[in-house]
Amino acid sequence: MTLENLLGPGPWPRRVATAALFLLPALALTVQSGYSYGAVLLLVGALCSAHRWPRLPQDRWTWSFAAIMLGMGILWLVLANPLEGLGGWDRPSKFALGIACLLFVSPVGPRPRAQFWGLVAGCAGAGAVALWQVCVEGAPRASGFPTGRTNAIQWGNLALLLGTMLAVQTIALREHLNRRDVALACIAVLLAFNASVLSQSRGGWLALLLAAPWGLYLLWRFFCRELWRTLAGAAIALLVLGAANHAVLAERWDIMEQEVLIYGTERAADTSVGQRLEHWRFAWEVGLEKPLLGWGMRGYLAEKEKRVAAGQYEPSILEYIYTHNEPLDMFIKAGLVGVLLLLLFYAVPLGMFWPTRARMAAYAGQAAEVRAQVLALRMAGVCIPLLYAGFGMTQVFFAHNSGIMFYLFMVMTTWSAVRGMDALYAGKGSAAAAA
Repeated sequence: MTLENLLGPGPWPRRVATAALFLLPALALTVQSGYSYGAVLLLVGALCSAHRWPRLPQDRWTWSFAAIMLGMGILWLVLANPLEGLGGWDRPSKFALGIACLLFVSPVGPRPRAQFWGLVAGCAGAGAVALWQVCVEGAPRASGFPTGRTNAIQWGNLALLLGTMLAVQTIALREHLNRRDVALACIAVLLAFNASVLSQSRGGWLALLLAAPWGLYLLWRFFCRELWRTLAGAAIALLVLGAANHAVLAERWDIMEQEVLIYGTERAADTSVGQRLEHWRFAWEVGLEKPLLGWGMRGYLAEKEKRVAAGQYEPSILEYIYTHNEPLDMFIKAGLVGVLLLLLFYAVPLGMFWPTRARMAAYAGQAAEVRAQVLALRMAGVCIPLLYAGFGMTQVFFAHNSGIMFYLFMVMTTWSAVRGMDALYAGKGSAAAAA
């Protein structure tokens, strides 16, 4: 039985998936809760075909991601803040509904180029919003739409991720795009990176640093002839951004150095950096007392209040219920079991997208544009878990609506596009252009 027969007459599932593949990055940071529009579209598609899509064939990577989504949803339910009441179901429900959307969209195969243009629109939109807020409204830092569900840190880091995904897709597709499209993409990348700088989110700097070795390896492997030219272009872009935002960058760096120094000498934890360092110290030391299953949310909150009252830790850590570090937050609340689930949540998408030699060899008989398109999708997909892991070093990213929604739905739509290309071209001898 064909996919069209299972999902009903006409190509509407592919159109829905293609629209979501475009809308997710295009609107993510440009309108309030923009990452939700594509997600809602997928959910409507999943609900409208709920009597058919459960019978669709799925591969092992799809089931693996669905399983780890289920595990994370259960974990967040167990770790729900008791003060939230019914609000504790908010995060688990996103994972549960996300599984239905994943199983609906995974076999559909949207048109892959939709993501490239969605990234162009999204990067340009984020850059425009940042410039408007800082240069016109006079805001101290770009923060997107605080009245929605984002703040400066999440917003700036997601802008960096969009820019990085567009950069790698442009590198992979450059020979199959005209000069105007390449120029538009390059301008959009600069705008997205500038939006991240104007958000003054320093966690993105660390994320790029941690992801750099992986990125350099992929550049060397697939673009070794153009490696130095690519690196030179990246260096020039960074110099331009640095020069344009020298005052902002210098100020943020100086503040960070001062806060680290003050914490190290006076144990002052009422600063951004100091509060993080004190919370990390608490999470590590107290987490070691229950390393396997952790303290749970109730135990974590109670123990923090108790030890702060005893003078063991600074009162500033009572202000937040998260530790500003994803692995440490899991460690103190859910122990090594929680840390393992978190690592799998990064590792499974990384394994789904990594362009292994066998995966790329399956396209050996295809046209150059087809090979470039699947490589662009896989490299963009790799960026998602890599940069999220870096963001998680200074922020509990999955505690936020934007962090969960963007991760789940960008992974599943990118994966759907990869699977669609594999079904059409992998291991087949006929050459065809990518849609």
